[in-house]
Amino acid sequence: MKLFTAFKLACFGLWSNRYRVLSAMTGVVIGMFAVIVLTAIAIGVKDTLMKQMGSLGAEQILVMPGRVLDTANGQKDILSGLTSVPSTLTYEDALALKDVPNVKTVTPQLETVNFVNYGDKTIQSAIVGTTDQYSRVQHAKLAEGRFFTKEEQFAEAKVVVVGNNIHDSLLGKNGVPEPEVNGSADVEETKTWWKRILDKLLGDNVSAQENSLVGQMITINKESFEVIGVLAPNATLGSSTDNNVVMPIETALVTTEMKNLTKMIVETSSLEVVDEVDGAVFNSLAANHSEIDFSVVKQDQMLGALGKVTSILQVMLVGITVTALFISGTGIMNVMVMSVRERTREIGIRKALGATTFEIMMQFFFETLLLCIIGGAIGIGLGYAIIEVWNSNIEIFALVLPMWAVKLALYTSVAIGSLVGIYPALKAASMKPSKALRFE
Repeated sequence: MKLFTAFKLACFGLWSNRYRVLSAMTGVVIGMFAVIVLTAIAIGVKDTLMKQMGSLGAEQILVMPGRVLDTANGQKDILSGLTSVPSTLTYEDALALKDVPNVKTVTPQLETVNFVNYGDKTIQSAIVGTTDQYSRVQHAKLAEGRFFTKEEQFAEAKVVVVGNNIHDSLLGKNGVPEPEVNGSADVEETKTWWKRILDKLLGDNVSAQENSLVGQMITINKESFEVIGVLAPNATLGSSTDNNVVMPIETALVTTEMKNLTKMIVETSSLEVVDEVDGAVFNSLAANHSEIDFSVVKQDQMLGALGKVTSILQVMLVGITVTALFISGTGIMNVMVMSVRERTREIGIRKALGATTFEIMMQFFFETLLLCIIGGAIGIGLGYAIIEVWNSNIEIFALVLPMWAVKLALYTSVAIGSLVGIYPALKAASMKPSKALRFE
């Protein structure tokens, strides 16, 4: 019963000093907001990168120019990066790898940068030469049209599949939309100011034109190519195809100055033979190269290195949030100590009327605890709202808020309130009624 009375008095105390409470609560709100948002960012980035790397498939092996050094235990030290050497991987290397036992497919990629022309539009694009397996291996979906076939690849057909940004830019869709003059009732609704700002930042301000490049001719290196497909937009961290123009690798070798591959993706027949194929691929390439200037990396090695990077990111974010919570907790404790000092006569009167030391202590302890819990709840709510707005309007990567993060934030609010509430509560409880009543 005494605890319930102390709790009611704590609620009355907070309400009677609500303006001071609001200012003190700001620190906790910011701290909890930081915990929620930064946790969601860290987990969202990690999940996105893992999905992108994992989309290759555990049965796939990446061959890259440059040398990834080995650690002391014989593992690939991917975090240290590749040695800076020009690529010596060739299309002939890729063809040779197809004869390695248990190799299902080999998808070479040759990448360069060039200008693409259509009408009076000229834009810069990444030119990617690859095989007909590209869309399947890279999980590149088509918005319209089709991908080139194996027959077109070997025939050096001058056909291309363009990325979403390239398609829209060549059609002038990234400019200001033209007003409709045909009286159609399907006029696009005017966007809000914050939506227009996001569109400008993300380059996503596309007009409602219905034109398509599929079936049209574009010019690259003064040679004409037919657009047979458009890739669906996939704004992601570091592996977007939106600014690519994809063509058959045989065509790219003839029409561009690039002769060496950027990378190769080797797909094994099953998971059980990945280690075996990894060694066989290395030996096959080593036989055709005078020195080891390439690297053969398995999917689990890349995921392991990525896991280390994201773990470092998470530790850094935890450090930031702990610092923010510590500062906010210290501020609340100082505010409560000042509150105790200002309410010295009130404490003296209550003790003189029979209030026990325990009741006084619990009242101020509950005030601090409630202040932290309410501030924490507000901070969590604001963080969740920001996450929802982000996920509804930004597609680069999704913020992920697991339930354990919400529980951690709530438990942290209670822990901070309990810790910083002890000192003010003891200070209030230790006052002697005679001195408290004489306090001015």
